[in-house]
Amino acid sequence: MRQRGAMKLSFEGVLVVVLMTASTALLMMSTRVSAQEPPQGEKTPATHAEAPADVPKLADIVPFAAELEVRLVNLEKKMKDLMDFSAVQKKYEVIEAKTEGVAAQFEQLKNSEDYSQNAFEDLNNALKQEMRSFEETSKPVREAIRQLGEFREEWLAEKKRWDEWQNVFIQGKGLDQLGSTFEKANGTVGKALDLVLPRLEAIFRIQEKGGAVDARLKILAGELAGQIAEERRGALVKEIPPMLSSRYYSQFTSSEFWNEVKKGLYETSWPVSRFFAQHGWIILLQGLISLLAIIAIYKKQAFLKKSKRWQFLGNRLFSAGLLFGYMATVFVYEHQGAPAIFKQALSIVGVISFARLLGGLIEATWRKEFIYGLMVVLVIPTLLEMFNLPMPLFRLYTAVTALLGILFCWRWSKESRRRNESRTYSRALRAASLLLAIVMIVEVWGKGHLAFYLLNSLLASTTTVLFFILFMYMIRGGLEWLFQTSPMKSTSRFYSDTDALVRRVGLFIDMVIWGLLLVPAVLVIWEVYDNLRGAVEGLLGLGFDLGAHRISVGLLIVATVFIYGSFILSWVLQNLLLDKVLLRRGVERGVRVSIKRLVHYVLISIGFLLAISSLGLELTKLTILLSALGVGIGFGLQGVVNNFVSGLILLFERPVRVGDYIEMNGTWSEIQKIGLRATTVQTFDQADVIIPNADLVTNQVTNWTLRNRRSRLIVPVGVAYGSDIPLVIETLKASADHPMVSKSPAPQVLFLNFGESSLDFELRVWVSDVDQRLTTRSDLHQEIDRRFREAKIEIAFPQRDLRLRSVDESITLRSLDPV
Repeated sequence: MRQRGAMKLSFEGVLVVVLMTASTALLMMSTRVSAQEPPQGEKTPATHAEAPADVPKLADIVPFAAELEVRLVNLEKKMKDLMDFSAVQKKYEVIEAKTEGVAAQFEQLKNSEDYSQNAFEDLNNALKQEMRSFEETSKPVREAIRQLGEFREEWLAEKKRWDEWQNVFIQGKGLDQLGSTFEKANGTVGKALDLVLPRLEAIFRIQEKGGAVDARLKILAGELAGQIAEERRGALVKEIPPMLSSRYYSQFTSSEFWNEVKKGLYETSWPVSRFFAQHGWIILLQGLISLLAIIAIYKKQAFLKKSKRWQFLGNRLFSAGLLFGYMATVFVYEHQGAPAIFKQALSIVGVISFARLLGGLIEATWRKEFIYGLMVVLVIPTLLEMFNLPMPLFRLYTAVTALLGILFCWRWSKESRRRNESRTYSRALRAASLLLAIVMIVEVWGKGHLAFYLLNSLLASTTTVLFFILFMYMIRGGLEWLFQTSPMKSTSRFYSDTDALVRRVGLFIDMVIWGLLLVPAVLVIWEVYDNLRGAVEGLLGLGFDLGAHRISVGLLIVATVFIYGSFILSWVLQNLLLDKVLLRRGVERGVRVSIKRLVHYVLISIGFLLAISSLGLELTKLTILLSALGVGIGFGLQGVVNNFVSGLILLFERPVRVGDYIEMNGTWSEIQKIGLRATTVQTFDQADVIIPNADLVTNQVTNWTLRNRRSRLIVPVGVAYGSDIPLVIETLKASADHPMVSKSPAPQVLFLNFGESSLDFELRVWVSDVDQRLTTRSDLHQEIDRRFREAKIEIAFPQRDLRLRSVDESITLRSLDPV
């Protein structure tokens, strides 16, 4: 059985293999036949290769060859317009020579212990200038390589195309008369390639030369930056004689000290003619900007006097102009690599102008003293550094400045507290005095470089903060001008509170300036980062990992901008469009409030979604997460969710609106605010009551002003038995003559019942405004009482007859005894 099964299995396997082989062979034969046999109506020789897809027609070969010659002429013109390679090579050689000069000076400074403090900085500026020159020279080289590369690819493609066409039309076709045309075309392509390829090889050699220069510049820049950083670190920990030692005092009496003073004054690196030749236009630009600013401020003095925040500019005309000119060109000088002494001189002008301008804005005496004192202590070290004066003078300046700063900071702190100013000033001054005390201790101890670093960083940080405060103050003034006195005044008249708009937009701008400029600038001053760009990128890159996503400070700032921007946009739309536009169109108050709330919720939701997206979180995953959490949260927050949904129902269906009078549980109240969770109402006792929205939706609520503000008033009146009923009715109708009582429907008097002690009547009237309901009721009561007295109609009151069935005899006899 096993053998038969095995034989059967093997037979079936052989049969399957045979069938598969046969089907494969048939398929290959059919494919070969279909490939060899052309379709009906076409006769293509079997020996001819497949033609290229872009083969032109026979009549187009000669025109295409003629077009090649035209393109060759255009190529020759373009090649003439290319850059002069020899001039570029000369520029590279000049840059290389200057770079080697900087390298030689750098090696000389490293091997010498006698160098000025600004020597390495000057070399670094010179190297940066050469790197900028190299970049400017390399841009046209890269552009020329790009163009030549395009020409090369274009003509190589033409060569390949004409070779393919020649194979199609010449071989086996019997069209030998086209041979001259193809030969001419190939010659044209060859000439084009002979023009392009040698120039491309030559410019590649020039680029290789430039690459070597670039590598040398970058290596030297890295070495110089490392040396500067090492010098800074070494200066902070370098041991020098303590100030209370004899070695320190002996420095002032030695001849070496005075030789260093003379040498520093003599070796001061003043700007040379080359600097003025290259950068004179910047000096002219600075002067022109300052002059234009002075003229503009002078012409606008009448307007500036009316402005709360720009008035001080007119009072300090020249200081404002000089400061604007300095700020407009300071970064240009830094980028162009100006000598250190020139930048220091400019900084002195900027500091004096800034102090004068800020002093005109401040009224408190101690603050003016602080500003001008800060100006003095900033100018003195700049002068010391400008003339490369010896280190003992820097140390003396640091110690004296720290001591005077401690005394003045404590005095200014007491003055601030005496004037009942914000505690921020007093605390900041105390913190400054504490840091100055540390500077004093470090200086006396013998860490002069560290002390000068701390003092200089403190002064520079304080100046930077004051400058940004002035800058943000002027931005607020610009916003006031924009919304109140500029051509946008016609638009801003729709705002009910432009001060609030300026305050909110200004707060947003302040946050951006503090986060992206002020804090990074302070970190650069304290040398946490090398430059402002690196500080901004470093701060924005800080963050934490949330799963696979990185939440950085930059993303958080963007998310905050979206959320805060949505709040501002919502507030502006509510004030600019809804309150004014809908009010002018006669839309009732409740509808306006409902639209405002809906617009607010929509914009806030959009801002929230944009903030989530900016953080890198996918909304689909967020939806899944919220769905999963919704089940668990729903049990604990089902009341909140119920009130939220009820709030949406109230906003859409509007069974109650802001300003409506409702009666709930016997209490009258007015709707003040409809929120997402609860509604705020105010009773006639001026008590605010918070009602969950679900209660207003599910419970019975009487809305007295849903359709209109009319209300029916019922005044019950009881008169004594025996009164003249027609007279009573006429008197009640006459009593309804009141300004708040509607004439239509007319007042109505009903005789309702024979009571136990009175004949019961009702006076029913319609009051035009429900606000006057209680006042009208009181006036009607008074009028009814007055008319009933005149008509001698008695208002009934309860009467009871008392019958005694049995009385104690002692009580009876006692009552009969004479007194």
